[in-house]
Amino acid sequence: MTLTFNCGTYASLLAKYQPKVIKTDEENEQAITLAQELSHRVNRTLEESALLDLLITLIEKYEDEHYSIGESTAHSMFLHLNRCSEC
Repeated sequence: MTLTFNCGTYASLLAKYQPKVIKTDEENEQAITLAQELSHRVNRTLEESALLDLLITLIEKYEDEHYSIGESTAHSMFLHLNRCSEC
């Protein structure tokens, strides 16, 4: 049995949840909550998986812009890990 993507069902999901570019921490938390709900759904449909992929992309974009870790060197990682192991 081949599953087919239903554009009408996907459109209904988009209308219901109205995903958009995330601009605040509150919107990010809402997107994370929905993504977690979708990711734990046992019989997730193709349309729900597409919405989950979209949400993950939006969340990653927001978090990359607002919670950037920055570049690190092997030496700085070693120092950090060494400090953590002493705790």
